Amino acid sequence: MIIPVAQKAVVASVIVTILALLIFGYAKGYFTGSKPVWSALQTALIGAIASAAAFGMAKAVQG
Repeated sequence: MIIPVAQKAVVASVIVTILALLIFGYAKGYFTGSKPVWSALQTALIGAIASAAAFGMAKAVQG
């Protein structure tokens, strides 16, 4: 296992995911002609909201 402690693994996963969303959002903005920084922030925000919604639904179903 790369990161043996679950809590640290979750934090690392969140950081890597946000970085990936920022990079792909920037690329999307660059290649579509819109503002790359704005596109990166927008993509990261939408990804974070989607993740929070999925987490909330999982918690609600779990009880």
